[in-house]
Amino acid sequence: MRLPLVLGVFLVSVLASAASVSAHIGVTPGLLVAGDTQTLSLSVHNDLDRPMTGLSISAPRGMRIGLGDAGNRWKAVIENQTATWTGGPLAANTGTTFEVELAVEAATPVGPVQLPAKQLYPGGGSLPWPIPVTVIPAADESSQRLTWAIVGALALAATVAVGLIALRRRGRTLQEQ
Repeated sequence: MRLPLVLGVFLVSVLASAASVSAHIGVTPGLLVAGDTQTLSLSVHNDLDRPMTGLSISAPRGMRIGLGDAGNRWKAVIENQTATWTGGPLAANTGTTFEVELAVEAATPVGPVQLPAKQLYPGGGSLPWPIPVTVIPAADESSQRLTWAIVGALALAATVAVGLIALRRRGRTLQEQ
């Protein structure tokens, strides 16, 4: 039941990512786990012929945004679920990386989500980019227990098999000869 859901979400994520190939803000990882906090790495490229002086990214409902690392050249603030970095600048035809933390509430619906982002330029100019990510369900406790039970059973089987092989190869003792 859960596998088809995860595969479906994965396919939607791949298709959404294919649409963002022409975008100039990439994200890693592209999958967010409901009920977890993750650090996203944003690869930003400035294709314009003027310097980029900032970046903003907003968190949709069901997510809380926090700041990660962007280097010493950028000043970062969070206001109303939007992280904004200013300063830099990022020269034309160059790239850099920003980090942002996203806490996804456990009740957030699974599926594709767009994180609105803007590259900021002098004079109030901006270039909007939707950043596609996909929320996936957290592993439930019963599936984790099953996984550990299977791992334990395999480890026990391997130990017994090694013991049996060792007994068969041991050869005869002096008393048996």
